[in-house]
Amino acid sequence: MQRFYFDLADGSDVSRDEEGTTFNDLEQAKNAAAISLLEIMRSRKLNGDASELEFLVRDASDMAAFAVRLSLQVTNKDAVLGSAPVEHAVPSLCLEPGLHSH
Repeated sequence: MQRFYFDLADGSDVSRDEEGTTFNDLEQAKNAAAISLLEIMRSRKLNGDASELEFLVRDASDMAAFAVRLSLQVTNKDAVLGSAPVEHAVPSLCLEPGLHSH
């Protein structure tokens, strides 16, 4: 078991994790960091047009182990679509390969 400390950076504010959490390995810690950031971002109200959160993760020796960053940006329709008609631009911008619109 390894202990990791997830310091949360939100803009210029950094909340230092003093307790840490134990994980079986580095991959488990990375997955937990990513899931936690998604949950934190989901629970927040968007302030303006962009939001960014980052975990700066330290190991038990207080050394940097890895970082996980999550960014959300809202772009107005003119910046996304330009002058292209919606029915032509949206599928190519929004759908991943293999997904179908209904």
